[in-house]
Amino acid sequence: MLQRLQRAPIRQKLMAISILTTGGALLLAGAAIIYFNIARFQQEMKRDLMSLAEIVAQNSTGALSFRDTTAQTETLSALKARPSIVGAAVYDKDGRPFVHVEPGGGEAQYPSHPGRDAARFEGGALTVFHPIELRGERIGTVYLRSNLNELTARARDQAITVLAVFLASGIVALVLSSALQRLISGPILDLAGTARAVSERRDYALRAGKRSADELGVLVDAFNDMLDQIQRRDSELQRAKDVLEERVQERTLELRQRNEELDQSNKELDDFAYIASHDLKEPLRGIHNFSSFLLEDYGGKLDGEGRSKLETLMRLTRRMETLIDSLLQYSRLGRVDLATDRVDLNLIVAEILDSLAISLREEKVEVRVPRPLPAVRADRVRVGEIFQNLIVNAMKYNDKAEKWIEVGWRESPGGPAVFYVRDNGIGIPEKHRDAVFRIFKRLHGRDKYGGGTGAGLTIVKKIVERHHGRIWVESSAGEGTAFYFTLQEGDVRA
Repeated sequence: MLQRLQRAPIRQKLMAISILTTGGALLLAGAAIIYFNIARFQQEMKRDLMSLAEIVAQNSTGALSFRDTTAQTETLSALKARPSIVGAAVYDKDGRPFVHVEPGGGEAQYPSHPGRDAARFEGGALTVFHPIELRGERIGTVYLRSNLNELTARARDQAITVLAVFLASGIVALVLSSALQRLISGPILDLAGTARAVSERRDYALRAGKRSADELGVLVDAFNDMLDQIQRRDSELQRAKDVLEERVQERTLELRQRNEELDQSNKELDDFAYIASHDLKEPLRGIHNFSSFLLEDYGGKLDGEGRSKLETLMRLTRRMETLIDSLLQYSRLGRVDLATDRVDLNLIVAEILDSLAISLREEKVEVRVPRPLPAVRADRVRVGEIFQNLIVNAMKYNDKAEKWIEVGWRESPGGPAVFYVRDNGIGIPEKHRDAVFRIFKRLHGRDKYGGGTGAGLTIVKKIVERHHGRIWVESSAGEGTAFYFTLQEGDVRA
């Protein structure tokens, strides 16, 4: 009921409040009137029955003294003139029934011995015990029993009267509340209509009409003042928005131009790195070959220091060539488009492990693949380079007696799958975790842990970024390393 009233329109709420309060007050007043009238009538019934019992007692002294049952019966039979009396009896001084009658007919309704002198309501009737006295001595007791028909009739009449007044008052209250509630509901409905129009049309120039100078008028003024403030702020925001959009367009144009310039610069830098790397290889190869020829043809004419210097020159040219090859490979990654296709990573990892089988067997490395890898859309060759570099590094940087490498993946709720290559090797100190992705950056000596140029992880990072993914490392020195990466472009499982 309360929830339904809360959802009702304000007109119905006001009318319901008026009717409920009026009806509640009328019901309470009617109930009080009925209660007090019934209580007063009960007292009147008690006094009336007590008076009647006293009259019967006065008329019964002679018959009771002479034990004249006939006279006593006649005295009690006179009560037939009172239809409400349903039982009457006279007891002697020893409390034994002397005479009893049923003025209203029916079965006898009297107790076997007299009770306390008083009038009381019990068993759906009014009963009274009254003493019979002669010269100040009690010689017996009168008992009278009256039904409650008059009381019931009186209560029914009272209830009908109160109900009629309640209905008449309710109709009057309904008519009056229906007419008067408009004084309150009208301004509120106008205000609600204006608020709805403002909300739907976003027109803050609308204003609510004011009908009175009371609290509702104050509410309307406050609402209109709020609309004024919103309108001013909306105008200011619109002007600021126009200015901001103009500036954003300018900045966007500048960024587009700078991005184009940056793309062109990167392309030129890649082209330069590619051309420079390619062109440097030829004179470097010539230096290496001439050093080799000198060592072969004139080695016998050189002393030990001369031969050592030529051998060092050849070793440096080989290392330089390796660095140029790495730089050439890195620059080529930015020049060649990815050949994206459906790739079964299980086949790629299997091919890599097969190509490294001899090295893995010599180094006694156990390779684990906990569960099958998914198929993704990616560049098959480039993804192979990722796993190749990570597995080779995991094998190289491991000084444990029992070496192992784990290749796997895990789900990422709401994101791309995360692939990883984990080992139990030497680990990477926290301060060097970012440095490992810099080109030509080695954390150890040039020839330690199998040597290398330090470009492998840089190439891996470049390939991952070309696939719009990211790569990161988790490691502790001496406890192993785990490289994680995503391939967002290829994360839609094929």
